[in-house]
Amino acid sequence: MSAESILEVVMILVLVPMCGIVFALTPWITPKSELFAVSVPTAAASDPEVRSLKRGYSQWMLVLTAALTGLVIYAFAAADEYTAALVICVATAALVLVGYLLMLRCRDRVRNLKKVRGWVASAQEHAAMLVGDGVPMPASLSWELLNLLPIAASLLIAALGYDGAPDLIPIHEGLDGVVNGWAEKSVLTMLLPILFQLAMAGTMTVAHAMILRSKRPVDPRHPASSAFAYGAYVHAWSVCCVWMGLALNASGMVLEASQVGWVSLHVASTAITAVTLAILVPCLVLAVRYGQNGTRLLARLPEDLALPADEDDRWYGGVFYVNREDPSVVVPKRFGIGWTLNMGRPASWAIVVGLVAICIVSIVVAAQG
Repeated sequence: MSAESILEVVMILVLVPMCGIVFALTPWITPKSELFAVSVPTAAASDPEVRSLKRGYSQWMLVLTAALTGLVIYAFAAADEYTAALVICVATAALVLVGYLLMLRCRDRVRNLKKVRGWVASAQEHAAMLVGDGVPMPASLSWELLNLLPIAASLLIAALGYDGAPDLIPIHEGLDGVVNGWAEKSVLTMLLPILFQLAMAGTMTVAHAMILRSKRPVDPRHPASSAFAYGAYVHAWSVCCVWMGLALNASGMVLEASQVGWVSLHVASTAITAVTLAILVPCLVLAVRYGQNGTRLLARLPEDLALPADEDDRWYGGVFYVNREDPSVVVPKRFGIGWTLNMGRPASWAIVVGLVAICIVSIVVAAQG
């Protein structure tokens, strides 16, 4: 197996462990005021029963992750690459499903514990803070325009190299490094890497825009500190969006170069694999470094038993937020890292329909190809 193929196998094999590690860490990197998608006082973080529940969730997820990782490794060693690919898809889906179901079980236990402990919000306290001095600013959306540079470079490569490109263009190779898929030279074939670049640039731009327009959670008890922490969190992830878009589009340039025969498909696939690994690692580091909403930056704030607000009834299944009275379309997740949509707003449904349409069109185009 070539060095390039080894790198591809490594990338595939780390997907399940990284996904499992994120699940296992989630209870520890979410805000102290939210436990398994339930509103709790920050002092609950020191409750022995709560800590036992979090440890149990993490241990079960790590055991499952180890078992599924072993299954994936066995599949790669004993089966063909298509069977191994199916196994990794099933393993990843199983990890996500079990992680969610286990979260729901823990959520029910937390809700019962909440009743026993008497953790009730006496009022619905909310706070807002104007962005000003001392609050980190996110990267401007205009930085996404940098993606036009690698896209323009790919267009130039396609224009200059089209005449000299082979009649049959290699588009797929096995893990053994042998090309096993070709496409006839055409304008559409030459544009495929550029379509990939446009899709990646669009995805990262939309993600960046959603981050910038997300609801800013501010703790009424510590408005300045929580605003700073969330500002730092948004800044880091907005910069990450810019970096991911540029990295993926740079690999698209190499893919375009392979289309015209300037470099081998080996080189292009290795570049894409290396970039994917280079993206996954920083994302995991940011998740651990900042935690959800920057909560890791607030670890030393004093804990108390006050519960300023309680929106448990707005979160269905712990992950679906529905609040028609909230003007925010994008809100921070209650379980996990990142953001989700407020399904009580019509704009959220428009976004969902648009994403589904894009997926359907992509599948149809791929099937026809």
